[in-house]
This record gives sequence, structure tokens and C-alpha cells, in this order.
Amino acid sequence: MVKCRRCRLQPGFSAATGSAMPIAPTLRSYRSDDRAAVVRLWHDAWHDGHGTVLPAHVVAERTLESFDLRLEPLEAGCLVAEVEGRIMGFSAIEGNEIDQLYVAREARGTGLAAALLTATETSLARRGIRDAAIQCSAGNDRAHRFYARAGWRDSGVRQAPIWTPDGRHETHPTHIFVKQLSSLD
Repeated sequence: MVKCRRCRLQPGFSAATGSAMPIAPTLRSYRSDDRAAVVRLWHDAWHDGHGTVLPAHVVAERTLESFDLRLEPLEAGCLVAEVEGRIMGFSAIEGNEIDQLYVAREARGTGLAAALLTATETSLARRGIRDAAIQCSAGNDRAHRFYARAGWRDSGVRQAPIWTPDGRHETHPTHIFVKQLSSLD
């Protein structure tokens, strides 16, 4: 487990208890008992970031059950950011890509996402990945700015496949961010 000294949630605010005390996240590997909390966070954060940029029928298909189904194949590459026992963020790696990175609404803008992104980049580098990628839906401006500030380069927009529960083919304009990771040798 890693304690992140760089990031604090809103000064004097405890996300878990609502009390006035400073907190710092613990970044760690996903455990099976995290499942329900990660599914809920992913569902809520996905809807916050994509609910107005993707077609209504795609948004309607993003139920808690759909996120639960999608999580299983990603579990081995997941990290979580935990604050006072509450999961406030998670990431998932697939191949050379940060496949998912989401943070609870109340933790956005606090540094928690930056700490989680850095830990996820480190995880990729430890796997020998040097050329990493992350996708960002066109219209998700907050995420786009975040990745650019974190040193990721927008290599352009392409029509990327969208997950659908019935396997039908749909695409959406998506920015492909790339970054060269430092070797940990």
C-alpha cells in the first residue's frame, strides 16, 4: 500500500465521514471485496463524464449490472484509491492501455486522480510497457484537460468501439492519448 502525501481531499474535509479532518488516499491493488464499491463508483462517475456526450440509448444501457459484468475481466489490472476505508477512485489496465480511470465526484480536483494516474502509469512501467495509451471520449472536456496536464499527448480522434451489452457494433469519436513511460530498470 502507498500513502500519497501529495494529495489531500478538500482541506479539512473527510469524504468518508464528512468530518473536518485532513485525509490522504491509500493506493492499492483491487481485492474481490472491493467489487460492489468499484461497480457503484464506476457507474456513477461514468454517467457524470459521459451521460451528456454519448447517445441516450448507450447511456441507458450503462446500468450497475453492465459495469459489474465488465469489471470481471479487468480485475487483475485494477488499482483503487481508498480514503478512510472508502473507495474514491479506481483504474484498470488492459495491455498497454489504461482502460479505465474514474474518481468519485467529491474527490475530483483534489489531486487524488493525479495520484491514481501516476500509480497506474508506474504499474504499466513495471510490466515493461513503454508506450502507453488512454482513450477519452470526445466531449469529456474535464478528462481531456486532466490527461493533457498529466503529460499525455492527444494523438488525434478516431471512431472507437463502444461496449454494448448485446455485442452490436457502435463507435464514438474518441481522443487517443499516448505517453512514453520511463523505464524502472
